[in-house]
Amino acid sequence: MEIHKLKNIKGLWIFVVPISGLKLTPAINYEITINKITFVSREKLPRIRKRLGFTLKISDLIKSRPLSLKKFFNDVNTFAIYQAGGTAEANENVFMDLVRDELNILSLSQLGYGRRRNNAALTVSNEKRTGSLAYFMFQARDKSWVLENKVSGRFMVLTLDKNWKEYQKEFSFFYELISIMKGEKDISDGWRQDIVNAAILCGQSQSSSDLPQAFLWNMIAIETLLTHRGDSYSTELPKRVEAFIGWTNNWKVENYHKRISDIYKKRSAFVHAGKTNDIDIHDLLFTDNLLVNIFYNILKHISLFSCKKSLIDFSKKVEAEYLLGIKSKVRPKTIQFLSMQYSDKDYKNV
Repeated sequence: MEIHKLKNIKGLWIFVVPISGLKLTPAINYEITINKITFVSREKLPRIRKRLGFTLKISDLIKSRPLSLKKFFNDVNTFAIYQAGGTAEANENVFMDLVRDELNILSLSQLGYGRRRNNAALTVSNEKRTGSLAYFMFQARDKSWVLENKVSGRFMVLTLDKNWKEYQKEFSFFYELISIMKGEKDISDGWRQDIVNAAILCGQSQSSSDLPQAFLWNMIAIETLLTHRGDSYSTELPKRVEAFIGWTNNWKVENYHKRISDIYKKRSAFVHAGKTNDIDIHDLLFTDNLLVNIFYNILKHISLFSCKKSLIDFSKKVEAEYLLGIKSKVRPKTIQFLSMQYSDKDYKNV
């Protein structure tokens, strides 16, 4: 049967795609479901194939087309699985979009847990994995030369092991984010979508080796969480961030208010004039630190911030308390400041 006709047969379709840069371990029982996509290890896939919708054994599928399917199912460690009713043609693009979005959510779990120079790029198959870079340098005076060969891209793997799981439970907002994505928290739909969109952008940033692009994704994520249409971003962003971490010594000692204004100017120069030369690794890591705290304090207090308006009202009340010179009663005692510590190596590479 022609592929086009086959893809237009209605029924329950199970979509499978290999994943690079992600390793699943016994700590999470070799599988994890973010929202609509289940990520499962190669070893576990045959054992749970009925739950995933397969009416044939994986081994029998491979035997039916060994030349193509043996390599597909045996050469990678992790798969993404999705079920959908209807036709394959109507759902395959939806499937790929969902996989990429939920991979970005997994990538976001690296924020705070790791450091950018050691981060993994989580990708569908090998579409953005490690490559190579070669270039030649010739010194005209004495005719000497150098042929430089380097690995490009990210070759690290994100391993969802005991350490990862414990960190996400104790020090991160990751599981709260998953709960919000699944609709388990009573918040407005628009606010839920803003949180998910910001998380996807920040996850893309964590996997990126492109410094200006990673910086821009972080900045848009911050704006998505803290501002709404009509705001003067350069004025409101520092106020909204200050509502969460303005009580810390870092706010005054490291002049966070000015630094936030500065990075917004660099963001605007990039967006409106294509200017990227002023963006450096310090700016990127500073936005990482801001996002750790913004995500953590919003998602750990989601009952307080059930919509964006409640977050903005919170910021205004904290600002009013500051202007009146009174001790804050609005800011919960459970609001925390998470300080990310960096080494000299962290400031050399994205």
